[in-house]
Amino acid sequence: MKGIIKKNAEALTLELDWLAKVIDISVKKHFGQETEYKSIYDIQPPDVTFDESFYAEVLKRDQTSIPERIVLLLALAPHIKPEMLDVFLIRNEKLDKNFTEFGGVKDIRNNGFIPTGETAAFILAMNNLASRFDLFNLFCEDHYFSKRNILHIVKPKSYEPYLSGALVLSLEYLSYLTVGLSKFTAVHSDY
Repeated sequence: MKGIIKKNAEALTLELDWLAKVIDISVKKHFGQETEYKSIYDIQPPDVTFDESFYAEVLKRDQTSIPERIVLLLALAPHIKPEMLDVFLIRNEKLDKNFTEFGGVKDIRNNGFIPTGETAAFILAMNNLASRFDLFNLFCEDHYFSKRNILHIVKPKSYEPYLSGALVLSLEYLSYLTVGLSKFTAVHSDY
């Protein structure tokens, strides 16, 4: 058991470091700052070819694309490294509110940032509407995220934007990706 936990931790450390770079570049580009990359897609993700972690096995099994990988990590990050999302808590001083384009939700029991579909759109699409529209496909019932019960987007109220829903990793996959077994039981009514 400890072997798989160690493998999962090592793999996810590399993945979260990569996601941190992706987020950093996205935020810098949004604010017009210089970066060493033209696009987030120029940042090479960790190579999982010989990785034996459960996380790597999921990526290989499902032939996960870069956008899918980023969405999966966004759903996982609040559980294992929530502080990496704090950058999205900055306020728009001109309007004295959070930046709408960052998305995210806060909960009274959680002081951190919970990514939403809007957060994924900010990172993956920026101002490109075609890329934003393509993101909707990741949350359809026929996508493997849904079919395999990996993650979903919380369905918003009828008047709310679709991408305003939180990205929710299933407890089953939270368990697999961390301890390597389905050990967690549903403790939230939303799971």
